[in-house]
This record gives sequence, C-alpha cells and structure tokens, in this order.
Amino acid sequence: MAVRFSNVELAPFWGATIRLAASALLFWLILFLWQIALPQKRDTLVLLVTGFFTVGISFGLYYFGFVRLQASLGSVIVALGPLMTFFLAVLHGLESFRWQSLVGGVIALAGISIAARAQLGADIPMLSLVALMTGSAISAEGNVILKTYSPKSDPVATNALTLTTGVLFLALTSFLLGEPHKVPTLPATWIAITYTILPGTVLMFHLYLWILLRWSASATAYVVMLFPIVATTVAVVLMGERITRSFILGGALVLTGVWIGALMKR
Repeated sequence: MAVRFSNVELAPFWGATIRLAASALLFWLILFLWQIALPQKRDTLVLLVTGFFTVGISFGLYYFGFVRLQASLGSVIVALGPLMTFFLAVLHGLESFRWQSLVGGVIALAGISIAARAQLGADIPMLSLVALMTGSAISAEGNVILKTYSPKSDPVATNALTLTTGVLFLALTSFLLGEPHKVPTLPATWIAITYTILPGTVLMFHLYLWILLRWSASATAYVVMLFPIVATTVAVVLMGERITRSFILGGALVLTGVWIGALMKR
C-alpha cells in the first residue's frame, strides 16, 4: 500500500532508490553504533552480489508492477513466494521434488488468473503482472542464497550489505531510464516513504532475517501468507479498492496452492 502511494508522485525505480538508500544508511549506522562485525570475505562478497541482483532487481520490479496493479492483487501475487522458494530449492538440490508441489503450483496459477480478472476485468496489464511475478521469484532466489551461503551473518550486517548494492542497481537503472529525480512534496508521499523505510524495511527486514537464521526457509515463508489478508483490508480502507467474491475465491485458491505446494507436509 505504501508503495502505491509513493508511486503517485515518484517514478518507480527512483522511489525504490530513496527507500533502500535511507534504509541502508540506518543499517550502517546501527552496525557502527553496536560495533557489529562484518561477515567473512566470502560471505561478504556473496551478500554484495546477492543484494545487487536479487534485492535491486526484485524491488525495482515490485515498484514498477505496483504502478498499475492494485495492492490487493499485487499482494496475492507476492504470496507466491514460498512456492517459488520451494521450486528454486529443488533446482539448487536443497529439496527433493514433490508432485504435490506441482499440483499446488497449478492451483495457485489458476487462482492468480481468477483474482486478476476479478480486479482488472479483461484489461489486464500483463507487463505489470509479469514484473511482480518475476520480482517475487528473484526475491525467493535471494532467500535461498542467504539461507545457503550466509547462515551465520548478523541480520544488521546482512541488510547493510545487500541493501547498499541493491541501491546501486536501482539508482543506475533509474538514471538509465531517464526517470525524473524529484524530491517528494505531497504529505501522503512522505508518510508512505517514512513507513517503507522504518517499519517496512529496517524493522521488517531485520526481523525476517532473524527468523530465517533460526527457522527453516519453509517455516519462515508462513509470514508471506498473511500479506494478502493485511494488504486487501488496508486497500479497502485507505484506497477504496473494490473486493469481489471472485477475487476472494482467486486469492483463496492462490493461498491454498501455496499451502499444498510449499508448506504442507507430504
């Protein structure tokens, strides 16, 4: 929801740059004040590369997708994350293939189709839809890499490194695309940016990595299942988005597919 408000005044990649740059500065400040050590050289390199590609690209695609897609529908698409994480873990050799995951994937895609048509009708911005799905997949890949190659890094150091190189990608892309680089003027934009920086990035990223270091990747993915519930409720209250029975059915199918494919036991 905050991204949607930010996109009203700011170009998508520039808005994402502002958010991640401020968040990275706060993480570096916390790191120096608490005297937190950086991880070993190999882990540091992995985190820097991961941040540039997975964090930078995924955030850019999220912001781009939310220019035209409603928050309620976008959050349902982002909820595919656990299912994508599982399939990527299979490709990495961390998990074994399960037929129930394929069934769950088919159910989830059917739910996306129903939810998209319910919210957007026949005029579906396919580029925005693909951008969000791709961003979710890239973010899932980043989670697999973090879980595999940097299991002992402090969450503050991890976020400081990944967000810093993610900002480099976003800023570079913003300038290459010729986006306007304006300072926000609307109060709603400042409120949205403040929210995305403090609770939406610094607090959320820290807590998510803290959990990821202590739980399995599958268990951590449970939190994503709450995204559509929260986002849809807030979208109705703050932006007056229309929620139909068909959208609820589609969203329920997506969550069911994710549950069957990624979270349910054999």
